[in-house]
Amino acid sequence: DDPVVLYNLACSYSLAKHLDEAIAALTLAVARGFSDFRWLMKDPDLVNLRKEPLFKQHLVKLGSLQPDAT
Repeated sequence: DDPVVLYNLACSYSLAKHLDEAIAALTLAVARGFSDFRWLMKDPDLVNLRKEPLFKQHLVKLGSLQPDAT
C-alpha cells in the first residue's frame, strides 16, 4: 500500500515494457498518495509508458485523483 513502492513497481513494469501493469500500478500509487507529478513526467524509467497514447488518457484520470484537483 506504500505509494512510493507502487510507483517504483510502475517504473519496473515500464522498463520491462509491461505497460498495462505499469498503468495499473501507477494508478494505485496515486490513489495511495503519490503526488510528484512533475517527476512522473520526466522520470526516465517511465519513458516507455509516456510514449503510449493510452498514457495521456490515464494521466487525465490520475490528475482527477489528486487531492487538490477541482
